[in-house]
Amino acid sequence: MMDLPIYLPIPIEHQELYHKLVASKLPRMNKPKLYNRTTRSFEYENTYKVNGLSFLYNSGIGKMFNSMFLNKRNVSKIYGRLMNGRGSVYQIPKFIKHYKINTSEIKRPINSFRSFNDFFTRELKDNARPIDPEPTHLISPCDSRLLVFDLAKQHELPVKGYWYSLADLVKDAKIGREYGNGWCFIYRLAPSDYHRFCYMDSGRQEKVRRIRGVLHSVHPIALSNTTSLMVQNYRELTMLHTKNFGKVVHLEVGALFVGKIVLINKNEHTFRRGEEKGWFEFGGSTIIQLFKKDQVQPDADIVEQSLLKIETIVRMGEKVGISASAGTA
Repeated sequence: MMDLPIYLPIPIEHQELYHKLVASKLPRMNKPKLYNRTTRSFEYENTYKVNGLSFLYNSGIGKMFNSMFLNKRNVSKIYGRLMNGRGSVYQIPKFIKHYKINTSEIKRPINSFRSFNDFFTRELKDNARPIDPEPTHLISPCDSRLLVFDLAKQHELPVKGYWYSLADLVKDAKIGREYGNGWCFIYRLAPSDYHRFCYMDSGRQEKVRRIRGVLHSVHPIALSNTTSLMVQNYRELTMLHTKNFGKVVHLEVGALFVGKIVLINKNEHTFRRGEEKGWFEFGGSTIIQLFKKDQVQPDADIVEQSLLKIETIVRMGEKVGISASAGTA
């Protein structure tokens, strides 16, 4: 079986041509620069099988394949079925080795996983991701690379060269106006990240709204080479009425080869801080949260790096901001 990111569910009569093209020389892409706030140093993202995505987004023929075969959600579903197949377990050791996954924090033995997706959506041991205990501290809902934007100063949001308006992202003009001068937190989950996510405060959620759209990858290469990326992804929007941060817009974005966002409860219900909200199946995905300006203050180091368009590495449960009322108390 071919390595996962290279094996693409395109018509069999085109696969030989595709793989010949991928094997040819392709332009090298710079790895994303990341800020490690623990060591206060910079590092570069460890990408996986970049050539396939480089081909799809950088070459004319690759863009043709992308347009013809890969931008439909049913293709993502097919790939998802492959990742749920028993034969996909052979990819797990390669994945662990490449990304240096910390297997000691995984709840189940590695040989117990029935498919790659079973491993990809793995649970961690209790306390592997401790939740910051201070209620007024804003916590990251997931392991990710974080960018923060002040929407009062920036009406369109840049993500690795891609620009989109708030209204296009949420497909709701009212939300666009209501949060137009607030804060936007963009959490990009890389394939190596833990793909389960939690609630960032206690409160009540409204019924989840589904926003349909064409799927594209949120891999850094894809992010830097398309002008209509996020607005063409599959999204789940939840309005969260929180105890410490007011009304928050929470958006999960599914990407190419993912498509499936699994939410534990899509109906109106109450939730608690750190409670699991759901998970993404195989691939890189994104969580976006919108706050009103008078409700939150992002951590200064994250804001500083975001102004330079550098993502900050964060873990689920880690402090990334503070309630605005607590910050001024």
